[in-house]
Amino acid sequence: MLLSLNACLSIRALDFGCRPLSLAFLLALGLALFCHASAAGAGTIDKLIAKLGLGEAELGFIVIDPATGQSLAQRNADKLFLPASVSKLATVYAALQILGPSYKFPTQLLRQGGNLYLQGGGDPVLTANDLQGMAIELKAANAGPITRFFYDDSLMAALPEINADQPVAAEYNCGIGALDLDFNRIEILWSRPVAGGSLEFQARSIADGLEVPTGWIGFEPAAEDLPPEMPFLYAGDGKADRWRYARSLPDSGTSFLPVKGTSLQTALVFAQLTLGEGISLPQPAPGHVPAGAVLVGRSESPPLAEIIRGLMRYSNNSTAELIGLAASRALTGRALSPQQSSLALASWLEARLPRTDWRGFALEYHSGLTPNSRVSPRQMAAILGLAASDAALMQSLPPLDKNGEPAAPGDAPPLRSVQGKSGTMDYASALAGFFPARDGRELAFAVFVFDPARRAAFDATRDIRVLAPTPEALDWTRRARKLEAQLLTGWLGAF
Repeated sequence: MLLSLNACLSIRALDFGCRPLSLAFLLALGLALFCHASAAGAGTIDKLIAKLGLGEAELGFIVIDPATGQSLAQRNADKLFLPASVSKLATVYAALQILGPSYKFPTQLLRQGGNLYLQGGGDPVLTANDLQGMAIELKAANAGPITRFFYDDSLMAALPEINADQPVAAEYNCGIGALDLDFNRIEILWSRPVAGGSLEFQARSIADGLEVPTGWIGFEPAAEDLPPEMPFLYAGDGKADRWRYARSLPDSGTSFLPVKGTSLQTALVFAQLTLGEGISLPQPAPGHVPAGAVLVGRSESPPLAEIIRGLMRYSNNSTAELIGLAASRALTGRALSPQQSSLALASWLEARLPRTDWRGFALEYHSGLTPNSRVSPRQMAAILGLAASDAALMQSLPPLDKNGEPAAPGDAPPLRSVQGKSGTMDYASALAGFFPARDGRELAFAVFVFDPARRAAFDATRDIRVLAPTPEALDWTRRARKLEAQLLTGWLGAF
């Protein structure tokens, strides 16, 4: 199983335009910021917020020594904020503890007579390369003709999208279930071969060194004129995918779309790959593996500890959801919805830290893809305190650059090594992680910026057909990320 395809996933890459600051200024800023009990420290932060035009936003942060629980700096530490993808830290910690860092997700191919069954185990990083290997195993089994082909996705509830309130055409809001392939997205290419003629589309599932045509995914022009913000509209039934496209699309282009019917898609790609081995499979149908079926092929994911390294760097939502769902199934023995699953893991976390005030704490999804989750800086610090003792989690956290984003390989983080996880949604931004103090202690930090009024207005008027954030929301995010980055630089100067 290869993971380099992660680099193509839903990566939030914004140019924050941060200009280098002199070391003397950074140190002075840091010392002022973290005399948090003094009016001067609070005033410095207020001026920074005003300078960035975030006067209506709410800021909360905390810096702690996880070894002692001592708070070294804080502001609004008990106020509740929208955590966005920082939620993934809680998901990953719980999954590592419940499943174990060596846990592997299985995908199996079984046979009974002329019936073939593709059984999903919720592997979040299953690729067409893995299916190709199973097709080779099927050929080697040489068990005779196959008259019926079933896919068994009963281990998890199949959903056509992670969150129905998020943009329907966003690749980060794909379907999830027990059978997931190539991060549940397809690449599409289109062209207009004849001037004035119709657009022609090609769709394919891509893995490392392998492209599988997915011609069963249909495309048709939208009946109405669509604005540029709505290039594609979903027209499928959640099982078989179809898309309507805007008539204003250029004569040629390429893009990515989410897969909604993940189980059928995985089975169809497998059937396409078996053709290359000289095996023609019937049209796949849903079914359950019967007792006595014989194993003829199997794929296992890399260990969970390896999977989360990609998750922490690239923040793929479907990976987080599937890891969380697997953990709650192991915890409860049941296949839960994402909301039920998140509640189960949140309750498990609260029980691990009975002295923490968990009032208001709410994680609605494992990935953070919701405006309804809430966490305080102090609650996140408690989770970071647990994470600090988990070697697999700590090794998975990527180094952060001066903007609080995962540093590119070879890039040096500011002044000293900083590791962590960032998260953004419209009018909400968060950053949490660890950095070494000059005296050798490993300190933890969590910082949140949130504008609840703008977020509420955004949610009240949201059109899920619109794919991209508004320019206003993007600009707000840039300024919020700059505030977080300058706070982080100040902490490095102060401690």
